[in-house]
Amino acid sequence: MMSLDEQPSVLLAEEFPLVGMDLSDTLEQAGYRVLGPAATATEALRLLEQERPTLAVIGIALTDKLCAELVHALRQRGVAFLVHSSYCQDDLLADAFRDVPWIIKPAPPEDVVSVLDELSLTAASVGREAAAAPPARMVEPDAALTNPLIRKLERFAPLSDADRSLLEQICANPRIVPSQTDLVREGDRPDGVFVVLSGFACRHKLRANGARQINAYLLPGDLCDLDVAPLDEMDHTITTLSACKVVRLAPELIADLLTHHPQIARALRKNRLVDEATLREWLMNIGRRSAVERLAHLFCELLLRFRAVGLAPEDSYPLPLTQADLADTAGITSVHVNRSLKELRQGGLIELQGRQLTILDYARLRALAEFRANYLHLGDRAAA
Repeated sequence: MMSLDEQPSVLLAEEFPLVGMDLSDTLEQAGYRVLGPAATATEALRLLEQERPTLAVIGIALTDKLCAELVHALRQRGVAFLVHSSYCQDDLLADAFRDVPWIIKPAPPEDVVSVLDELSLTAASVGREAAAAPPARMVEPDAALTNPLIRKLERFAPLSDADRSLLEQICANPRIVPSQTDLVREGDRPDGVFVVLSGFACRHKLRANGARQINAYLLPGDLCDLDVAPLDEMDHTITTLSACKVVRLAPELIADLLTHHPQIARALRKNRLVDEATLREWLMNIGRRSAVERLAHLFCELLLRFRAVGLAPEDSYPLPLTQADLADTAGITSVHVNRSLKELRQGGLIELQGRQLTILDYARLRALAEFRANYLHLGDRAAA
């Protein structure tokens, strides 16, 4: 069991008492020690004077003059924080919160915990780098091995040390975004490419009546639309399905990678071909497989994609999806999803606990789905 000294602490500033109590309970259940909740910036500042927290959640009125003082005090102490507010991030009041994770109220407490978990990992990483204080930033072999973008691209083309170092630098300052955030909206003018470094996102289209079809899942290491620069507007939306760590690549950077770094360019182009092949396979899935076969095929695909970037130990991987998400992916109803999941469980093929899926019998699941991994072009070792 973790001692109090080992528990990460969270300064919780929340103006609404019921929200504060609910969020405090959820944070404690997730393993955090809560300082507060403080209903005002004055209370939060007093708690901050008594103890430096690991992280902080600001859920008080941004119009409070002392809120700016609280933010300044947190930054001075090097405390990472997120904003949990009814204000939108692009409000004029939000200028002081640029590059800060932002969750709009009302939001499930679990979403706040997910983003805090990401912040905690980032803060720990930054602390280790600061302690090491290298004179020049060179990519260590272990860093390249844990970077999902590098791991994925190296399956498509051999990368030099310089290539890996460049990709690591590109990914060095990710942004943490909460679940259900639109990274790109249909109708937007293209402005760069997002890379997902952690979490789960999707590409989808919406009908006028609100019905949604998910066309692709974006996992760690995936790029969102490599060649969108020539388009006048986006024809689909990209939304996070869990808290995600992402980095945006400017159009000029993409052009430079494709022009001056031939091995990276080769890997990126092969990655784009795999995206197209995956879409063809998804069309086959929706058009020619039964409901249970569709889910079985999807679960086999996700296993290999997570395994390719080192995130599927022992045939288990994160699946932070609702039954509605799976229904909108497979083109079936939530009722069919429920029945199909039950059939797969009862058949001893999968185990789904919380947000983690474990494949118990990959050979039988693959046979049921008639799954062939050739369209992923991951090589024999990953596809086995």
